[in-house]
Amino acid sequence: MSDPNQKNGSFVGKLLKNNMVTGLLIVIPILVTLWVGWWSISVMTDWAILLLQKHRPDLAKWTSITLLFRLITIAFLALIVFLIGLLAKVTVGKHLIRLTQKIFLKLPILSIVYSTCQQIGETVKNQKGGLFKQVVLFEYPRKGSWAIGFITSFNEQDFEVTKYFKNGVYSVFMPTTPNPTSGFLFYIPKEDCILLDMPAGEAMKLIVSGGVVLPNIPEKENEKEEEKEEE
Repeated sequence: MSDPNQKNGSFVGKLLKNNMVTGLLIVIPILVTLWVGWWSISVMTDWAILLLQKHRPDLAKWTSITLLFRLITIAFLALIVFLIGLLAKVTVGKHLIRLTQKIFLKLPILSIVYSTCQQIGETVKNQKGGLFKQVVLFEYPRKGSWAIGFITSFNEQDFEVTKYFKNGVYSVFMPTTPNPTSGFLFYIPKEDCILLDMPAGEAMKLIVSGGVVLPNIPEKENEKEEEKEEE
């Protein structure tokens, strides 16, 4: 005869495990999102808090005041960006922006950073379908091992790199897991790429989750899988 205490213990253990996993899957994305949001706010507003601490240390001691000051700073920066956008449409503003661009392009080292960011911005602005044109599967880091990347350019116009490939080459960006803001750029021959119909958003979820979140799975199928796991 089976021991009922053993069955109860197994049931409780399975219940705790399933609930802990479910809880973590809910809590971790929330915490990561809040952390990224707070980090972004800090990067944009830390300078303002330093000014507040220098000129009004009595106010800087209050957490509510510093938080309000950060929100005001973000609103102020958004207003500046909006005004610059309006200025760029006026003749005088266009001349001022061109003059500023010329100055930045003449600065040593910084000119490389500025020109690169400017080209990326123009490329993103002019691309209707977004920066990532298509999801692609390619062998990396060795033969028989496959990785997912995003085609950033089909390289339809020839340049120094494309001349070494007879049948054409794709520019492929492969994000790292779980941080997709960093990654690697590869030039891969067309014949070595498998083009996928997967949307870029679904592929990004797959990469960020480390393969846990599968794309194009209906909610009903997901619910069935969860029911099987609970059983």
